[in-house]
Amino acid sequence: MTHLAAVVLAGGTGERLGGVDKGALEIGGVTLLDNVLRATESAVLTVVVGDKRPSVREVEWTREEPPGTGPLAALLAGVELLDPEVTPFTGVFATDLARLREPDVQLLLETLVATTDAEAALFVDAEGRMQPLAAVYRTTPLITALRELSPLAGKPMRALVRSLTVVEVPDRGASEDCDTPAQLQALQDQAAATRP
Repeated sequence: MTHLAAVVLAGGTGERLGGVDKGALEIGGVTLLDNVLRATESAVLTVVVGDKRPSVREVEWTREEPPGTGPLAALLAGVELLDPEVTPFTGVFATDLARLREPDVQLLLETLVATTDAEAALFVDAEGRMQPLAAVYRTTPLITALRELSPLAGKPMRALVRSLTVVEVPDRGASEDCDTPAQLQALQDQAAATRP
């Protein structure tokens, strides 16, 4: 059974974008959050870690306690709502993956299912950096690793990656995030240029 859950981290402060709610930013008329929710439509359960807001489809909402204690704490808050027996695989995605599409999610899932000794399939960008917030994990090892790493406040995502057996998936752009005004403008310009 390859039932997939999705956890979307949408509680960041967007400091380099002036402190805006990144998930609410629009590219081509679609918010960044809704783009990721569309890409993860195959998930039987989706948890968004962040402040509740309108979204393109029904999801569960939660927050890390206290808010703002980092992506690992947010991820733990999200996976605490999952049942590994129902969803043995979990996609973990940042809210600002403007290029993420459904086939990208399926590629990660299929790679992990086919690599029986791996606990996670992560996109690796053109510079060779693993992207733990553009990945699919086996749910039970993910939850176990997060609990063993506690307390999680302030710890980097690479601490999680180091504790798991990972298969790397070459990325064609799906893990490109939107952190700066220049990146946002480039994405908006590209969307405008390709609009019918």
